[in-house]
Amino acid sequence: MPKYLTSQLISLILFLLLSTQLLVFFIFLLETDFSEHLQKNIDDGIYLDQMVSAVKVIESSNHLNSFTLSSFRVKFYVIDQPLFNINNLTKTDKIFTQALQSKIGDEYQNVAVQQPFIPQPRIKTAVIHFFEYLNNITTNEIKPYSPSVTLQGQVQLNNGKWLVMLVFDVFPYPVWITSTFSPLLIFTTIFILFSLVIILGITSPLNELAKKANKLGIGEKINEVKLRGPLDIQNVIIAFNTMLKRVTNVNDHRARALAAISHDIRTPLTSMRLQAEFISETDVQQDIFKKIDEMEQICEATITFALQDSWGEKTRIFDIVSLVDSLCCDLSAQGLAVTFELRDKIKFSGRPIAIKRALTNLIKNGITYGESVQVSILTVDNVIEIHILDNGEGIPTDKMELLFSPFERLESSRNRNSGGLGLGMAIARSVVRSHGGEIELENIENKGLDAVIVLPISSLID
Repeated sequence: MPKYLTSQLISLILFLLLSTQLLVFFIFLLETDFSEHLQKNIDDGIYLDQMVSAVKVIESSNHLNSFTLSSFRVKFYVIDQPLFNINNLTKTDKIFTQALQSKIGDEYQNVAVQQPFIPQPRIKTAVIHFFEYLNNITTNEIKPYSPSVTLQGQVQLNNGKWLVMLVFDVFPYPVWITSTFSPLLIFTTIFILFSLVIILGITSPLNELAKKANKLGIGEKINEVKLRGPLDIQNVIIAFNTMLKRVTNVNDHRARALAAISHDIRTPLTSMRLQAEFISETDVQQDIFKKIDEMEQICEATITFALQDSWGEKTRIFDIVSLVDSLCCDLSAQGLAVTFELRDKIKFSGRPIAIKRALTNLIKNGITYGESVQVSILTVDNVIEIHILDNGEGIPTDKMELLFSPFERLESSRNRNSGGLGLGMAIARSVVRSHGGEIELENIENKGLDAVIVLPISSLID
């Protein structure tokens, strides 16, 4: 089955259209099956009577013209030699021959009738000829269909020539198929194109809805989906647009509230700093300044963490290898022990500043606890992986998840000079998850901790 709704609907319509046409075709074959009627005419002697009439007309005519006696199914010919050998007649053929002899009289002694085969039901004959046609295609021996003779008779005329009658079987396929194939193909093409337009009109809003939902999931600002399509699809779009308004309002309200908190906190801290200027004891004054600085940093870090998913950075396509290489060069120039294994370019769709911040947090965290970091990037199993391997002792497996919690640190002190505030890993994970990825931690024996940023292949641009 096709994976997409558009392909499934088109396949369903084509299947129903083909099934309907085949069903109508077979019903028509059943309704127009003359095989029983043909055999009944043979058994009732209808064609034998036509043979007798033809003999009388030919004998009474000055010139032997048999074409005027022929019809669509019954053909008459005057030939010089007999058509078939009377020694090959079956019991049924002899009965037909005696019937013709009794009808035509003793004047004509060389009389014979033969039925090569009994007419078969039309559908059975059509299937047989269809497979014969396929077999001929494989052997490159395609020949036009020749109607089979189901009854043949011969009578020697007074002049020594032979009058031959051929009764042809029913065609396996109706004669109108070839004439109606082109109009049917045109109708089918128009119907498919019309169905395609209708299906695309139904599914295009869903495709737009999926794209905008993915963008909303990674924190990108989007506009409302235009209302169109069937009523059911419109109800889905209305529900999505309503949810979008609510999410946007909540984020905007949170951003304004945090901005107000940030402003309100700065005011008493500034006042405390001014009052601390009048403290005469230098040690006490410096200690208060230190506490105020730490409180400001804590507030700034907390607000930044809370607002990080509300950044206004737009998604764009960039080379993630160049970004990692540039970041590692900058950190190395700052005196940090960072190395990067350069490789071919990898196009990526995301927010480069946010990705750079997550990488910076992970690299600095690795340097803090492992002294040196080795960065590498590769694509494996339809994902892109950025490995940040430090040279430390690793961390216990039961504390790996705790490391991503806000304000959680492996070093238990609150001294920001010994490891920060414990928000770097939480921010890094939040950024990576907003891009549809994940951060995995693994202790590598005799090396250290390997922090792996895993990003989905859907974000890659070919």
